Amino acid sequence: MNKLIRPLALAAGLTLGLAAPSARADSIQSLKIADLSASTFNTLFTPIANAPAISSPFTYAGSNGPSGTVLSQVFQGTGAEAGLYAYAFQYTLNNTTASGSVPVDLKATSTPFNATPVGTDLTNSGSTNYVYAISNGAVGGIGAPTAGNGQSILKPTDVYWSPNTNTGSLLTTYFDPANQISALQAGAHSATFVVLSTQPFTTGNVAILGSTPIDPGSALTTTYTTTPGSIEPIPVPEPATVLAWTGMLGAVVLVRRVRKNRLAVA
Repeated sequence: MNKLIRPLALAAGLTLGLAAPSARADSIQSLKIADLSASTFNTLFTPIANAPAISSPFTYAGSNGPSGTVLSQVFQGTGAEAGLYAYAFQYTLNNTTASGSVPVDLKATSTPFNATPVGTDLTNSGSTNYVYAISNGAVGGIGAPTAGNGQSILKPTDVYWSPNTNTGSLLTTYFDPANQISALQAGAHSATFVVLSTQPFTTGNVAILGSTPIDPGSALTTTYTTTPGSIEPIPVPEPATVLAWTGMLGAVVLVRRVRKNRLAVA
C-alpha cells in the first residue's frame, strides 16, 4: 500500500507545481508516442486540397548539394476525428557528406507549433497519445519511409512540447544513448510522425541540428505548422482529481485498519 501512496503524493505535488504561473513559460513536456499503421491513419484523415505535401530541403555547411529534406503535410479528420487537423512530418537524409567529409546526420529539430497538441487514442489502446509514428506506408503525398545504410526506419526517440508565453514549438530528437543511437544517419528516412491540433495550418521555419552546422547561405527550411491557438502545458490530472484519489486511498487504508483491529480483538 505504501508503494501506491508515494506516487499519489508525488503526483499531487507535481500537479500543484505545474499550476503555478511560472511553470507555463518553463515547462517542457515529453509527448507520449504510439505506433500507428498507415492504413489506419488514411482511414481517419484525408488530405486537404490546398495543403499539398511540402518538400523543403536543408543543406549542411560543406555539402555539395542538399543534405536532406523535410516533408510535411496537413490532413483533416473524418468521422469521429472531424474537427481535428493532423500535421505529418518526415525527415530524409541524402547519402552524402558535409564539412570535413563527415557523413550527414540529423540529431534534432525544432518546429513552431503555436497551439497545444491534442491527445487522442487512435490506436484504441485505452491510452492517450500525443504523437503517432507511421513506419509502414505512405500518408497523402508523403511516401513510405525506407531504411538506409544499415539503419532501420527510425521514429523520433522523443518529441517534446515547449509552451512559451505566446508561442509553442515541437522539439524532436533522433538520438538515444541508452540504445546506442547517435542520430538519423545519411541515406535514411525517418518514420512519418503525426501531431494533432484543432487549429488550421500555416507555414513556419524548421531549425535543424546535425553533426555539421547548417550552411548559413542556404534557403530556410519550411514546414506546415498551426495558426496561433491556445498555448498551454499539456493537461495533467487536476488537483481535485488527485485529492479525490488520495481520499479514496485513505478510505481503503482506514477499512484495512478497522479489519485488522477486528481480527486482533477476535
